[in-house]
Amino acid sequence: MPDAACCPLCGACNYEVMFDLRAVAKALSVPGLVARCRRCPMWFKIITDPARLDHAYGDDYATVDGADQYLAGEAARALFRTALSEIRVTNGAARRLLDIGAGQGVLLEEARSIGYEAEGIDVCEALVRRAQARGLPVACMRAEDLDARERFDVITMTDVIEHVPAPRRLLASAYRALKPGGRLIVYTPNHRGAVVTLGTLLHRIGARFAVREIFGGNHVCFFDDRSLPLALDREGFQVNAVRLFPYDPSRPGGGVSPVSLAVVTAVEWLGRPFNRMFRMLAFATKPA
Repeated sequence: MPDAACCPLCGACNYEVMFDLRAVAKALSVPGLVARCRRCPMWFKIITDPARLDHAYGDDYATVDGADQYLAGEAARALFRTALSEIRVTNGAARRLLDIGAGQGVLLEEARSIGYEAEGIDVCEALVRRAQARGLPVACMRAEDLDARERFDVITMTDVIEHVPAPRRLLASAYRALKPGGRLIVYTPNHRGAVVTLGTLLHRIGARFAVREIFGGNHVCFFDDRSLPLALDREGFQVNAVRLFPYDPSRPGGGVSPVSLAVVTAVEWLGRPFNRMFRMLAFATKPA
């Protein structure tokens, strides 16, 4: 793992602290200082209590408010189908798939329904048990420790890379596990979205609630549509596309009040003409 006070993308230890979020606001939050690298576009969290990182993905993680809707609801299934359908069009021969951060295994079900041999891994034991109880091949392990070599045609990471303090190690593991010509799908927030810009502006005038919601949870790396392609490129991937789209109010991902949800939705649509939306889906290839 890189030095906790250095950029996880470029390794530079030249940064500016943007927000002090060392006070844990929620039970599964990871406290720290949110920093902006001065050498590259990366934002990251300097974790002040490393034990909180493991605690964040214990059994309580499986029962957090909104988790079932976010991980297994119809909106989640629709997202998975959209991502997988694009891969099938590009590479119709793809058949073996690994889902990193598989949760209850919903993406595996969608992949299997269209002909993939799909398996998954996840760090949350409670979610792995749920997937296994449904007959799905999901193992409990850290993706960074994956030791597969050129085994998979497709690897998916949805809502994973932002939780990992060493994202390049994660991408390197995926690169090794893919066959030459294999495809990687990464889904993560875009921190150049209009919602993040608004939250930062509010913080400057003393209204800190938005920054706490965006940066104060269990995310430790904050990618955007510049830094994610850069990370993929540095680990040897060829970036095929980065698609941005608005926050989905039917998949809020936690206890979000109706008022906050309405504001976020409105801001997202205002940011759409400027390509400043909060959701990001990247497609990359391991060169043959």
